[in-house]
Amino acid sequence: MQTQFNEALTTATSKSYETLKNLGDINSSALRKITDLQFDFISMNVESGIEQAKSLNSKKDAKDIFASSAEFVSDYNEKMLGFTNQTVEILTESSNEAKSLFEKVIASKAAPAKKPAKAKTIKAETEKPVAKEAAKKEA
Repeated sequence: MQTQFNEALTTATSKSYETLKNLGDINSSALRKITDLQFDFISMNVESGIEQAKSLNSKKDAKDIFASSAEFVSDYNEKMLGFTNQTVEILTESSNEAKSLFEKVIASKAAPAKKPAKAKTIKAETEKPVAKEAAKKEA
């Protein structure tokens, strides 16, 4: 009986560890991808700032400055939209991976567990006579 309990506990612990390790891998992957994306975003900001400064430095007329600024804002917004879409894709992918992991864990837990039939039968048989004897003593 003790051996069965130890085996069941070892199996449950191993499965829990495996699940947490997989969840950690999903989170690490998402964090790594988002960090790379942030570095790209910073680089894009620096490069855009330098380009904007060079462009404005060569403009003499207010009309040209406003046109250059409008073009800069338009390009910047497109790049920002691209970064936002990539971030959403990374987070959606990670969410789907975590959801899939949890669905597998729940499905494995929903499977009927093997329980020792003899232990239940013996316990049920010993409880009934005690309850009947106690009822007789009270009467």
